[in-house]
Amino acid sequence: MTINERLKYLRKESGLTQTELSKSLKIGQTTIAAYENGTHDPQIFSLMAYADFFGCSVDYLLGREEDFVSMPVVTNEPLTKSEKQLLEIYRSLTEELRTLLIEQAKVIKNSELNSR
Repeated sequence: MTINERLKYLRKESGLTQTELSKSLKIGQTTIAAYENGTHDPQIFSLMAYADFFGCSVDYLLGREEDFVSMPVVTNEPLTKSEKQLLEIYRSLTEELRTLLIEQAKVIKNSELNSR
């Protein structure tokens, strides 16, 4: 997979539009489109922003690593009680159930009920 294909894949898997991603990364939407179309290569700072946002390594984005290895999320905020509980439950699930849960979470995230 090329870098532009990988960037587009990560965005789509996250259920984001180019505009939504551009706001989160503080990169112009046309720049995101140029990266995804392969007309421009991202600068190192853009790659770092992508890697931080998607929780992966820059090597993964560049295609030097084939497997997505989730990087730890760095935050100054401690997990809430409910976040800790969800994490414990998630970790106890089989890989098959984790995949199913993630797919369902994407559906819920894009649901009309979530926008109320």
